[in-house]
Amino acid sequence: MNDLYLTKPNKNYQSSFENYALAYQKVNDTYYFEKYEKALHDFDWYIQDLDDQSRGINIPQDWVATSTFWLIDKDIVVGVVRIRHQEVESAGHIGYDISPCFRGRGYGTQILKLAIKEAKKIGVEEVIVTCNTENTASRKIIEKNNGKLLGTIYDDEEKEFLYKYKIDRNN
Repeated sequence: MNDLYLTKPNKNYQSSFENYALAYQKVNDTYYFEKYEKALHDFDWYIQDLDDQSRGINIPQDWVATSTFWLIDKDIVVGVVRIRHQEVESAGHIGYDISPCFRGRGYGTQILKLAIKEAKKIGVEEVIVTCNTENTASRKIIEKNNGKLLGTIYDDEEKEFLYKYKIDRNN
């Protein structure tokens, strides 16, 4: 795992990212498949849209600028991380997912570790991360990255309870 790195979405990884999106379809995960399906129809538009979102261009009024990065291992997209430039109450600053094909191998811990560094470059002093109270894997990932539990919150939109964590800039 020494060769892992984050990259901004780009054409060099088009085929790999398309496989990434299709992996969610294969396991019937409609939430993530629908998030990435747009890339299968018009990859150039998808990449431009992500770049626009990182600059706060053409985003819905209640959204914040969000930078997306792909976690690369041996030229394969194994994960996606979204870093919000401002905290979103029920989502925090960072959201990430690992391809169903690559889960359980430590990629989640690494993607969050690398995302914290990127968040600091954006100017986020204290990274806030949330996870569903039932998501033991994500909770462990956050705690391995020195996440300090702030408490439990309720997400009205998703109708679920979340753990809210803080990760200090000095970690």
